[in-house]
Formats: sequence, C-alpha cells, structure tokens
Amino acid sequence: MNSDTVDVVSTREQTSPVLWMSLFVCMGIGPLFLYTLTAISPLVIADLDLSPAEYGAISTVTFGSAALSALLLGGPSSRFGARTVMVAVAVGSIAGLAVLALAESYAVVLVAGVLSGAAQALSNPATNRTVAGLPVQQRGALVGWKQSGVQAAQLVAGLTAPLIAAAAGWRWAVAAGVVLGLVGVVSALATHAEATPKQTSGRTKESTGPVSVARLTAYTFFIGFGLQATNAHLPLFAHVNLGLGLRPAGLIAALVGLVGLLSRIWWGRRADAESRQASTLLSLAAGAALGVVLVMASSLVGSWLVWVGAAVFGAAALASNAVTMVVLIRTVPVASLGTATAFLATGMYLGFGSGPLVFGLTLDLGAGFGVAWLVPLAAFVAAALISLPHRITPLKGNLHAHP
Repeated sequence: MNSDTVDVVSTREQTSPVLWMSLFVCMGIGPLFLYTLTAISPLVIADLDLSPAEYGAISTVTFGSAALSALLLGGPSSRFGARTVMVAVAVGSIAGLAVLALAESYAVVLVAGVLSGAAQALSNPATNRTVAGLPVQQRGALVGWKQSGVQAAQLVAGLTAPLIAAAAGWRWAVAAGVVLGLVGVVSALATHAEATPKQTSGRTKESTGPVSVARLTAYTFFIGFGLQATNAHLPLFAHVNLGLGLRPAGLIAALVGLVGLLSRIWWGRRADAESRQASTLLSLAAGAALGVVLVMASSLVGSWLVWVGAAVFGAAALASNAVTMVVLIRTVPVASLGTATAFLATGMYLGFGSGPLVFGLTLDLGAGFGVAWLVPLAAFVAAALISLPHRITPLKGNLHAHP
C-alpha cells in the first residue's frame, strides 16, 4: 500500500478516559478465548478427551487464523474507521466464545478458534492507527496501556474462569466471557476516534531512517513462540506435575497476567524515551528465558518456585510486545504503519500458534515437561541472539538492520 490512514483524534479526546479504555478493552477481548481455555484446560481436556497435541493445536489453529487474517485484512482494514474495526473485533470475539461454550466435539472447538483468531488479528492495526494520531509524547504511555489490556484479560480469566468452572462447569466459565465481549462493543461505540480517517503518505516527524521490520518481526516470532508455549501449558504443568489444584493453577495464569499488565505499562513509557531499544529487547528475551528456567527448576526445588518463575516470565516476555509496538509506531512512516503492523502481527501470531503445538507434540512423544520446557527456552535464546546490539543498532527513534 502506498498510503495508509491515521484516525483523527481531537484534542479533547486525546486525554479522554473513554478513548484509553476502548483501546484497552479492544486489546483484551481478542485473546480472551485462549486465556479462558488455558485457565480451565484440565476440565476441557478431560471433558472432550483431548490429547496434549490436540490441546496444543487449538492455539495453533487460533493463531494460524490470526496470522492469515492479519496478513490479508490488516492493510484493507485501514479503509474503515478504527471504531468500526474495534466493534468487529468485539463481535468476532463474542462469536468465538459462544461457539466454544456450545462445543461438543474437537472440530467445533477449532471452529471457535478460527473465529477468535480472525477477530484478534485486527486489534493491533486498529489501535495502532489511533495511537499514531496522538502527539508523540503520549504514544509510548498509550501503547503500554493498550497492550496491557491483553494481560488484563489473562488476569481476569485466570481469576474468574476456574471459580465459575468449579461452581457451574467450564462451559459457563466460557460463556461469562461473552459479557466482556459485549463490554467491548459498547466501549468501541462510545469512542469518537473514528470516523474521518486521514490519508497520509509521509514519515512521522521523529522518523528519519529505514526500519528493519523483518528483523523486528523475527524477534517477535520467537518471543511469541516461547510466550504462548509457556502460557498455554503453565497451569497444566502446575496441576499435573506439581500437584496444585485447579484454582491455584489458574491463579498462576492470573499472576502472569497481573505482572505482565504492570510490566507493559512501565516498559511502554520507558521504551518511548529510551535510546537503546536493542539492549531493552535483549534484556526482555533474557528475562523470559530465566523465567522458564525457574519454572523448570520448580519440579526439583518445590512448587513455590513456579510462582517466582511465572512472575519473572510475565515481567519480561509479556512486556516485549509493548516495546516492539513502540519502536514500530515511532519509526515506521505513517503511510506504511498499517501494513507494517500487519506484517509484525503475522510473525507474532505464527509464533503464538507454533509454540504450543511443538510443546504439545513434545509431550505426546513421551518426553515429559522436563524436556518440553526446553522448547520455549530455546525460542527465547533465539530472540536474544536476534536482538544483540551488533544485529540491531542502538537508536534514537530508528531501527536499522546491518547487512
């Protein structure tokens, strides 16, 4: 695309709580399907008689749908106002949750994953365009805030889904998510960051050089691979290997979400003012790897260590997305932002989808969790290598690739 759109945001609405909350909710309701499924995974697996590989493939199908949708719809979605796209995200999320709640077979669960993935794919393109319409000094804070909506969804699902499932069954726990989807529709309709998309074709004022979107996407792929492999199996590991009950295992997912929420807000602000984003990306990848090592060690040291590992993992791995989005928004020409966001999101979703599948296949082969945890660990190490300063230069607003 030679041109893109940035939604015009009035001076009054730039500080409006409605705008900030609508972006926050839009980012949260997209992945609510998988976060809910993760929190109650032991019940769903037992009820539908799923193998570890089949369970892992649900994430693969969901994020495969998201990757394809981001690639095909991310650019064209710029023809519509951000509010319209955010409503579509909410409606698609509602559809995915409703189908999952009614699912009686594995095939229907996969259909729900496809619907949820397609909706989730549009959340970043719509919200990034809105952020790009704000003054430069506000963008980092808002990116961190909106991206933390994803972890808020993980926190809410981890806290509430196991409780509802224990009281009324896992299907009612999933159905409760539909209510949050309706909140997403209302919050999107309440914002006025719509409706006259502004055609732009130049760089942002702070952008003075090319951005290696491909290298940033490679980093995002490996982070996403390890992140979702860990997210999808951490409560199951705590329940099966460490002997924790369903509620404590769900609380581990909630802990990851809470720490990730706070971390994304903090790192979003820091990354916007930081001139060495490459070293920041390296630190986050290394921290994620450390979190996985601590989780692995909990089998030997004690179940208390899994809580420490989950917190370290959440603080590092989940913050990385906020940092990459800040770098992207600051440095990609506005005319290319929708396409670049879709490209980055495609890599992220491919990582999200393949990580749980490889983890599940490893378990299916009888290797056990001790070996399976090496899968996300290797992915985080790969991301750290990609982000080494000699591969991605330190910058003041620009990310360059070295040949």
